[in-house]
Amino acid sequence: MEINQVKEGAKITGTVYEVRDTEIIVAIEGYPIEGTMNLEQMTKKPIAKASEMFKKGDTVEAIVRKKEDEYLLLSRIDLEVAKAFDTMQDHFAGDVVFDVTVKGVNKGGLSIDFEGYDCFMPTSEISTAFVSDVETYVGKTLPVKVIEIRRDKVVVSHKLVEKEADKIAKQKELETINVGDVLEGTVVKILDFGAFVRFQHAEGLVHISQLSHHKVAKVSDVLKEGQKVTVKVIDADGDKRGLSLKALQKTPWEEFAEAHKVGEKITGKVVKKMQFGFLVEVAPDVVGMINKLDYSWDPNYNLAGDVEVGDAIETQILSIDTNRRRMALSKKHLEYNPWDDVNVKIGAKVSGEVKALQERGALVEVNGVNAYLPIGEIQENRLERVQDALKEGDVIEAVVLKFNPRAWQMVISKIKREQQAIREEYQKYMKTESQEDQAQTLGELFAEKFASLKK
Repeated sequence: MEINQVKEGAKITGTVYEVRDTEIIVAIEGYPIEGTMNLEQMTKKPIAKASEMFKKGDTVEAIVRKKEDEYLLLSRIDLEVAKAFDTMQDHFAGDVVFDVTVKGVNKGGLSIDFEGYDCFMPTSEISTAFVSDVETYVGKTLPVKVIEIRRDKVVVSHKLVEKEADKIAKQKELETINVGDVLEGTVVKILDFGAFVRFQHAEGLVHISQLSHHKVAKVSDVLKEGQKVTVKVIDADGDKRGLSLKALQKTPWEEFAEAHKVGEKITGKVVKKMQFGFLVEVAPDVVGMINKLDYSWDPNYNLAGDVEVGDAIETQILSIDTNRRRMALSKKHLEYNPWDDVNVKIGAKVSGEVKALQERGALVEVNGVNAYLPIGEIQENRLERVQDALKEGDVIEAVVLKFNPRAWQMVISKIKREQQAIREEYQKYMKTESQEDQAQTLGELFAEKFASLKK
């Protein structure tokens, strides 16, 4: 068959019988002619010498690009591109991952080469992570999948491969993350109800209630995206992991108990009043209770009228129970109890100053405390008004009728002391006078006093 019988564009098969630096000579099968294939027509891949692709004796398929005199100019480019397209069709149908090379940057993405076929990768398909500089990908080999294929356009994605690989890695990592584990991760997303923390591949949620032992109004007040955090796994349900920051923190009660001890003086704020006492916040989210019996040494003290919510109050710690979150406080233990120093017996003689007049009696200061003198114990004769017999500042003598220091109670009698004085005077004369003299003078000596007592 002559050369003029060979048409340009025809597909031929031949054997390489000579390899030169920039070309190969091919003996055409079925034709008594030769063909030449130049370096640039061998492949779209970057090669420097023909010997990088061919050796003598290789069988080669090619397209007749041009006829010149007695030889043919051959090319493999179109066949190479067609084969690459067919391969990519197979990969698309089989959802296969394959490698491509990034040739350069073009409008909207990257120019990709696969075995001589030009493909396109949009910027949005480069990576699951944000891509700030697409130029850094030029020259790299990337695993991809075909996401769109037409004769004139093939679109590939590296992001899809990353997603699938991440999904597999995530599942493997989740299998190793168990309740009770303490892990380090990175905050990747902040929402109103919490924050997502990523480890290597898997993620978990820190709910807003698990950020702190204290109330948190906004997640962003505690965490920022990109922040490294150490968390504890508190829940595992399928591929979901519940995480906690506060599980690794000391509770407000534990912190308070470490910083303070029983017997210590501390100032707090009244946050609630109750019938039996009131609650005092001594540190954020740490509230103790003052029983009304621990507010004042005076058992008759009117607590309701003296303390209001919001008042600052100085107290002493009586007990702390961090497990039950309870604390007993006392105000009175910081104060002096005047009744501790009072030690009198019923029937004892006392003296004191009248401090206040009341409707049915008077308060008399005895040994630093107020004793009560009932109106009926002021004088023998019936008394309508206390001020008719006493005034503030009077110093009187009396006898103790009742004494209960725990109840801050002392009742005294002025009448009993006056009667006692008469008896004492009588006994004095009994010792100094004879019985006869006493009989003769007794009426004379005490007639006036007995008469005054009967008025």
